Amino acid sequence: MNTQENSIDVSYRVAQPHELDAISRLAAQSFGEYPFFAFVFREQFDSYPDYLNYMTALDRMVIKAYMSKKICLIGESHHRIVSIALLDNPDTRAIGISDYIRAGGLGLVKGIGLVRLLEFFTISERAQQDCKLRYSQSWYVEMLAVDTHLKGQGLGTRMIHECVIPFARFHNGSSLSLITNTEKNRRFYQANGFTEFSQTLLENHGNTISNWSFYMNLAN
Repeated sequence: MNTQENSIDVSYRVAQPHELDAISRLAAQSFGEYPFFAFVFREQFDSYPDYLNYMTALDRMVIKAYMSKKICLIGESHHRIVSIALLDNPDTRAIGISDYIRAGGLGLVKGIGLVRLLEFFTISERAQQDCKLRYSQSWYVEMLAVDTHLKGQGLGTRMIHECVIPFARFHNGSSLSLITNTEKNRRFYQANGFTEFSQTLLENHGNTISNWSFYMNLAN
């Protein structure tokens, strides 16, 4: 599937295992100080580069697990990965702690401790709770990320409408759900046809962030 807009040619496909490191770096750099990750991990690191290195390792674990059990899609331009999406098909087996361990989870304990890492998984489950309970048969968008150097050029919108939605529909997906933790992303998903159905607060060691849940019916 190919398209062209603003002189950027993009093709979409399923990611390959040898692309894991490049995809992980793009994800970590794209999210940077994203509130959800920052309020769990940021205070554990004295410098931003150290934090970014840890986030790259964390994203590598999550993406590797998705490559083996779920779906990792990429947008590619001139042999360069410019966007990624992780999708959870509800008809396939859920990813568990054992899958994350096999994907390198034990290596993430060093530097932050097991308790903090387990807190991350607990908070993640809490954040996704409304989507999983209300729309348990929806395809869940675990991650949508764009190359930081190309943000603002519509690549996120294109990834949704030219890749994620067609892919889910082709595989009999009838709806999508997802969460976000920033007002900017909230407006982004509203503008791209998602309906907000829940707003909650996530708490961690006295700090709180907003958590918005979204849904899109693909039958329309």
